[in-house]
Amino acid sequence: MNKLSIKAPAKLNLHLQVLGERSDGYHEISSYFSFINLFDVLEFYLIKDEIVLNESPPINNNLVLQAAELIRNDSNSSLGVEINLSKNIPQQKGLGGGSSDAAATLIALNKIWNLNYSKQELQALGLELGSDIPFFINGYSCWSEGRGEIFSSLKLKESWFLLFLPETKISTKIAFDSLDTPNEAFISKDDFLQGKRINSFTEWARKNYRELDILFQKLEFLGNPQLTGTGSAIFLECDSKQDAESKLINLPEAFLVKSLDHSPLLQILE
Repeated sequence: MNKLSIKAPAKLNLHLQVLGERSDGYHEISSYFSFINLFDVLEFYLIKDEIVLNESPPINNNLVLQAAELIRNDSNSSLGVEINLSKNIPQQKGLGGGSSDAAATLIALNKIWNLNYSKQELQALGLELGSDIPFFINGYSCWSEGRGEIFSSLKLKESWFLLFLPETKISTKIAFDSLDTPNEAFISKDDFLQGKRINSFTEWARKNYRELDILFQKLEFLGNPQLTGTGSAIFLECDSKQDAESKLINLPEAFLVKSLDHSPLLQILE
């Protein structure tokens, strides 16, 4: 195989609870990760020995390059790749675009370089670059624990969301560094299924970013707005596609997206 084109999906955290800092400096979490139908597109072309990334606009410390270099060094491959990255998932919004692109890169290069890594081996590599990357390699919407790399199956019905993308950008590192672990009652997977869900960053984000607080206040009249990841994207889950479309009429700044049970990347990996 000399070329490959794939779609890397965004995610929403329908629940995200930070449980405390670990001895390794990372944080223990519990979360429900849901794929949504918002995608970056990556094209991979086999070339002799270089790793070339074409992107517009350029992204500092792009995880795509880091992932490509990591798997080539780990496998001792001498092959190269030219990668074209078309970004649709905005950065620093809590939608996981960078992690999804990195996962897509590991999966794609495993394929076109004929490296024969297992899914578990790719997840271990991905975890070296970011806590969300193993989820994107796993390929299924699911309940997640540990750093975010321990998965248990949990299939929900298809859901429709209004997605809001404030101009505010939030660094994941700054968000975790700034967060005092909230004294919240632990929400288990069973609690989540009973309708209990939080995002431990919501209060911090609303306090520190006025734009987000104003948007929350506006959306609270329509339902239960939630922050995804560390933000700044906010979503409003709707009762149905028709309900979402009716709300969208008065919210032209919103985007209509739906949940996905699994990622398109599974077509390559499995």
